[in-house]
Amino acid sequence: MAEQAVALLTEARSRDDIRAVVLTGAGRAFCAGAHLGRAGTYTPGRLLRKLPVGAFAALTRAIVEVDKPVLAAVNGVAVGAGLSYALACDRRFGEPSTRMSAIFIRRGLHPDCGASYFLPRLVGVPRALHMVLTGEMLDAGAAREAGLIDELVGEGESLGAALAYAHVLAKGPSVTLELARRAIHRSLSSSLDEMLYFEGFATSAVARTSDHAEGIKAFLERREPIFRGE
Repeated sequence: MAEQAVALLTEARSRDDIRAVVLTGAGRAFCAGAHLGRAGTYTPGRLLRKLPVGAFAALTRAIVEVDKPVLAAVNGVAVGAGLSYALACDRRFGEPSTRMSAIFIRRGLHPDCGASYFLPRLVGVPRALHMVLTGEMLDAGAAREAGLIDELVGEGESLGAALAYAHVLAKGPSVTLELARRAIHRSLSSSLDEMLYFEGFATSAVARTSDHAEGIKAFLERREPIFRGE
């Protein structure tokens, strides 16, 4: 399933008709992490063997590298690698039954699939340390307070809320939106000078789009712009 998800996200990256992506779980959970009872029975292909946890880590990379907004509708639990996948998304929508945990330590496992990268960036170092060292389980309210959930909606409503947000983003100027998203991610590991250079590149690239011309025209005509993602 992880390999299939990587393939879907890779395809989504190259398709202009896809402007936003929503991830959610089938059934009662967003993702409960690895199937521990089958640990060691999966043999990935050569490409995925280059990553310590194979297709599972490749999925985290694919979520980030799709280079389009990715939203998580976190229904039920998101623990272990499931937590990592949710944190790799740009925005997370939760429900009252949502529970989140970097549960690895409680199974004798090391955090993987990007948990150690995303957690301190979202909740701060002290809280991240506490989560990975204790495997604390957070209910929806605590996850919202910690910054793991951006919007807490009613039970069964996370997917609808995420899709509604995705539609808002899909109506935007896609090239500009995707470069702005990339800029925020790059800023976490770049200097000010590097970001000023990237912003200059992005500004030049955006200026050549039809959506840029439409945005200026709509402003002068005092109306809402109609972006086409071009």
